[in-house]
Amino acid sequence: MGEELLRLKETTSILRSQGSKENTIAFLMAISQLLPPSDDLALSLGKKGTHEYVVDRRGVAVITTSQDEYLPFFSAMEKRINYESIPPDILIKVAREPKELLVQLAKILKDFSKTHPKYSNLASEVEVLAKG
Repeated sequence: MGEELLRLKETTSILRSQGSKENTIAFLMAISQLLPPSDDLALSLGKKGTHEYVVDRRGVAVITTSQDEYLPFFSAMEKRINYESIPPDILIKVAREPKELLVQLAKILKDFSKTHPKYSNLASEVEVLAKG
């Protein structure tokens, strides 16, 4: 995990100084590599109507939610997309506030470290990076 953490630190620094589309995508890819091995964990990039863009260990997905017309139930569909397909306004939001995603990542790592202690140091490093 040392190499992945170093990549996150580098991409965060570059993104904070130059928030281009390419730098934002590199930052998101670095975050994706640090997420714990679970299909239940993802970071929210932002919402557009009924679509929520998330990044997880496998990349980027769009979660579309809807409420069934006659029943009080919600349904959701997941669709995998590539990083280049993230809408520009979502990428701009990420580039302006990378701290928001770093805080989400640190919280996930901290929670995961309760059952997998090796993630504790990583969570602390990401918390420091979020404050920086």
